[in-house]
Amino acid sequence: MTYVAYTFLGLWAFYLWFAVSVNVYRQWVRGRLNVLNKVMFAPVLILFGLLDVLLNWTVFMLIGPPPKGCYTISDRLEYYHRSKSCYPFQKDLAQFVCEKLLTPVDPSGEHC
Repeated sequence: MTYVAYTFLGLWAFYLWFAVSVNVYRQWVRGRLNVLNKVMFAPVLILFGLLDVLLNWTVFMLIGPPPKGCYTISDRLEYYHRSKSCYPFQKDLAQFVCEKLLTPVDPSGEHC
């Protein structure tokens, strides 16, 4: 397989992990998980959080360094979505990722 295929598969896996993690986190906050659920899901959520920060500082460096105070990919995309001082391609990327990928799987319907 080529590097492009590996990159696509990696990003796809990250997106699936994101969708599951967001939904588990929302259930946790709403108080719908019991102690056993929390114990079982805690490692998954912690690893996802660490991976989110790592990807923000590595893969997403291709579109520039993170703005001040943006530690996760979601923080960065929200900043680009609202900011008037970012490059047009950053705003377009943020709008696409937020509207087409993140908001549909976020139970609140307003991820960015």
